[in-house]
Amino acid sequence: MRSLLLVTLVSCVASAQGFELERLQLNAGARETWLAQTGDGLEALRLRVSLLGHYQLRPLIYSVDGSAVGSYVANRWTAHLLGAFGITDWLEVGLQLPVVLSQRGDDLSKYGLLPVTSTALGAPWLHVRTTLLRQGEKFPLDLGISVAVSLPLGTAEALTKDPGVGVAFNPKLGLGYGFSVLRVGAEVGVLVRGSQVLSPASPTISDEVGSQFSGALVLSTRDLPVHAELMARLSAPFTTTGLSVEVLAAVRYAFLKQFEISLLGGPGIGKAPGTPALRVLLGFAWTPDFSPTTK
Repeated sequence: MRSLLLVTLVSCVASAQGFELERLQLNAGARETWLAQTGDGLEALRLRVSLLGHYQLRPLIYSVDGSAVGSYVANRWTAHLLGAFGITDWLEVGLQLPVVLSQRGDDLSKYGLLPVTSTALGAPWLHVRTTLLRQGEKFPLDLGISVAVSLPLGTAEALTKDPGVGVAFNPKLGLGYGFSVLRVGAEVGVLVRGSQVLSPASPTISDEVGSQFSGALVLSTRDLPVHAELMARLSAPFTTTGLSVEVLAAVRYAFLKQFEISLLGGPGIGKAPGTPALRVLLGFAWTPDFSPTTK
C-alpha cells in the first residue's frame, strides 16, 4: 500500500516545471460527506469554514530499474483552509487553500536529486456547484454538478504547481440517496491539467503525470449523534502512470449546533505519484446559520 514513482534513469523530479503532488480534494461544503461531492450542496445562506491538519506518509517514492531506493517525499504536513457558502438552495461557491507546512525526504543526492522545498503555498482551488435535485417529496435523490479550477500560485520546487501555466480544471458529477440512517453516494470527475514526464531520458515512459479520470463511492450515516463515512476512490490517469485507489474513513462530531470536529484517514494503493501509503487529517469546522428567523 504505497505510492511508487517508476523512474528508471536519473532525473530531477522537482524540475523547472514540476507538478502538483496533492491528489486529495475535500468537499468544502460537506453537508453530507467530507470525502466526495455527492450532490450535497449547502442550503441558501449557509456558510461553512474549516481548518484541517493533513499528514501524508511516503507520497512520492524514487525507484531505479524498478526497485525503490528511497522516498523523495517521505513525510508531508499540510494545513487546509476551506470555505463554502450557499448563495441559493441550488448554487454554492467555495475555496480550498492548502499550505505545505513541512515536507522532507531521503537523501538522494547520489542520484542527482536536490531536496524538495520544505514549505510552500499550495495551489488554491475555487469551485462552483449547482444542485440540480434534492432528495425529498419531489425528487428521489440528490444530484449536483461542480466545476473547480486551481490557481497558478504554487511552487514547482515544492511540488505544489502543475506543469505549464499551472492551472487545472476539475468538473464533477455527484449523486446521493439516503434511506433510514444511511446514505450512499457516488462521484465521477475528470481532472484536466498539463502533463509532465518525470524521467524524460528513460526509453520507456511509465511516470508521466497529467490528466486523469476519478470515481468514488461513499457510504455515510445520517441523523445520528456521530457522523461516519467510508469512501473508496479510484484514479485512472490518461497517461502511463498507473491506477491508484484510496480507502478513507471519517468520523465527525457536531457540538453547540455550529461546530464540528473531524478525523479522517486511510491507506493508498497504487503507483501514481501523490498516492501516499497513509494519510490522516484532523479538522475543525464552523457552520453558522444566517437564515432569516421568523417571530
